[in-house]
Amino acid sequence: MDSKQMRVLKKLYHHKNYDYDLEREVSNYKTDTLTPAEQELLQASGWIANDLQVIHHDEIMDQLMKLKSNDLLSWTTIGSAFVAGVGGSYPRGISSLASYHVMIHARVHQYEETEKLKACKVCAFSHSNEGWDNLSYIRYAMHLGNNYSRSSFGAYVDMVEIAERLEKGPIHPTEQDKQIFSQLLHSLDRAEASETPGKFEKRLTAEKIVKGSRFVRRGILQALAMVGVLPNRIIELAPDRWTDMATIIHAEFDLDNTKGRSDMEMPWAGWQGSLGVDWGKARALFGDWV
Repeated sequence: MDSKQMRVLKKLYHHKNYDYDLEREVSNYKTDTLTPAEQELLQASGWIANDLQVIHHDEIMDQLMKLKSNDLLSWTTIGSAFVAGVGGSYPRGISSLASYHVMIHARVHQYEETEKLKACKVCAFSHSNEGWDNLSYIRYAMHLGNNYSRSSFGAYVDMVEIAERLEKGPIHPTEQDKQIFSQLLHSLDRAEASETPGKFEKRLTAEKIVKGSRFVRRGILQALAMVGVLPNRIIELAPDRWTDMATIIHAEFDLDNTKGRSDMEMPWAGWQGSLGVDWGKARALFGDWV
């Protein structure tokens, strides 16, 4: 997605540029506000302005399990996309790391909430996701570098598009991407023992290693924490096994830095400077790039 296309998408998905479908309870973005040239540009790229789909928990899990057989999806191809995302040449890749983790561990299970989580305790699919949704807007948000992997629904939207993108060829991080990724990990590893996630985020902003908003940087750190590259002082996470989302989210109640803060969530919230980086997991996923 080049800068010209992104400018058109920013115009299309402006917060005022939609009609609300009361029957389906979903936003429909207006393409007639785009110039003929802008509409032609999106059509040529194959972008669907409004991909409205009915979403159900069980169907999402079925689709994720089917994606497991796609040979284009692997830790290698996804790791490359993620490094390109961190480095800035392909922001869309940021969400893919944790989404792939969701996908490979997808299994049949019933939707069941817990007392403190109004979402599926296994995959965090929210009851509010049931029904119609506009997948095009979610894809647009991911192309901006936002991480949508916190639930099975976001992972599904993510992996379907990434698989389609990989049909055109692998995503190669640039040398600058690799350098930035390595600098990020080493910045985390040299943290003072008492450094909190919030303090590190402030330091990361000052160091200007990673481009993008604080939400983009937070998404990167959440993804690395979800696969265990950034260790957690409450629970141990790893790329080769699944921890139910209820376990991860409930652990927030054992942390001082999440109480009263809606913007600090597990598993990134469970990191501290003394934990640094799990270089074994980092090398297993990213090889020499670390």
